[in-house]
Amino acid sequence: MKQSWKVWSCAIVAAIFVCVGAVLPVQAASFNPGFDPASTAVTLVNLNNGESVYQKNADKRLPQASTTKVMTFIIAEEQLKDPANTKVTVTQNALNQIPDSSFVTVQLREGEEMSALNLMYCMLVPSGNDAANVLADYVSNGNISNFVEQMNEKAKELGCTNTHYTNVFGNYDTQHYTSANDLAKIYQYALKLPLFKEITGKAEYTVPATNYSAARNLKTSVKLMDKTSNYYFAECTGGKTGTSDQAGYNLASTAEKDGKNMLCIALGAPSVQSGQAVKTNGAFNDSRKLFDWAFQSLKQQEVLPKDKAVSSLPVLKAKDKNQKVSAVPETAYAALLPADAANGNIQTNVSLPQNVTAPIKKGQKLGTATVSYNGQELAQVNLVSAADIAQYIPIYQRPWFRIVVIVAAAVVVVVLIVLLIRFMRRRSRGHFGGRGGRRRRGRYRPSGRHGYHHYH
Repeated sequence: MKQSWKVWSCAIVAAIFVCVGAVLPVQAASFNPGFDPASTAVTLVNLNNGESVYQKNADKRLPQASTTKVMTFIIAEEQLKDPANTKVTVTQNALNQIPDSSFVTVQLREGEEMSALNLMYCMLVPSGNDAANVLADYVSNGNISNFVEQMNEKAKELGCTNTHYTNVFGNYDTQHYTSANDLAKIYQYALKLPLFKEITGKAEYTVPATNYSAARNLKTSVKLMDKTSNYYFAECTGGKTGTSDQAGYNLASTAEKDGKNMLCIALGAPSVQSGQAVKTNGAFNDSRKLFDWAFQSLKQQEVLPKDKAVSSLPVLKAKDKNQKVSAVPETAYAALLPADAANGNIQTNVSLPQNVTAPIKKGQKLGTATVSYNGQELAQVNLVSAADIAQYIPIYQRPWFRIVVIVAAAVVVVVLIVLLIRFMRRRSRGHFGGRGGRRRRGRYRPSGRHGYHHYH
């Protein structure tokens, strides 16, 4: 059932997800949407680059109700090889950990058999508490506490600092909480996994009949996707609700229009006031209004094109004494900004050394550029070299020159040795009577005067 390779692969995805890239958000933006959300905490994220464009109490710890099930899905999905073909049998152990009948959503029964995939639909579409427990019970081999521990470990892995779980479906507990920023990280991670976007994007879904039940017709709890609801928002592409008296109304949802892909987390809109139920779901209203504001008032703007030089630096030890290298963004930076940002409200502060020393490789980091809007820092972008710059090396320091000198020296040495050998040989022949040497004393020398008699 559990696949270690899949766990490792998902861990890698998580590592990539939390790793720092070439564009670093400096702080979350918070543009003015023109109204004060009823929700206690909100964050609106541009999914195209992961930056927030509006926040309210985004790091405040709050009860999370059934938005918990996003993490329950993550842990289950990472450990199930093939949810569609994994048959799960409902155990009494899983059902016993439901507080009371008011928490039972899809009416699962002990001994009922259902695929893990359909349990995921039951958990996420109508927010089935019993389905969440059954799925966690199966994945953990009956140890739901261990499953919860894995949820907490995954939250830390994703960089969540204001999240803790005590159960898998969102039952209220003082130690069961999250923040808007943390839930945004968790939801974005879930979107990268198979099935999540497909399941949470269903307004309706039919679970086939089981051994204990006729077919179940599921309807989403996300009213932004319900065409019969007053909260319907056509651009909504998916979401997960959470509601309780203590947590209030909560919603994590996505919407897309004209290439803008947004995620809104709205937590803690009042569901009870003065002992009376609040009929208006503030989380639904806030999310819909924030999406609408972003689509109408914010514009995707290219702030730093990738190949456009931001500045240039003098290069020391280059062949040309006046050599300069262009500093360009490592990656293009674009952001959702108010439409008036194009009128000069965007500032770019460059941090670069006074000069650099050759050699320089194309793409080598030279410094950073910090982008701000009306004094509010948005992101920091790495600035890199636009070209290779070779270092100037004097002739006498170049490798080939050294080789020539060594070869020339070797030739000279060889010539000197040859000349020395020839000299020594000549000297040796002259000393021992060789041709050209002096004659020895006492050698017989015939002459006409003292020679033999002449006959006439």
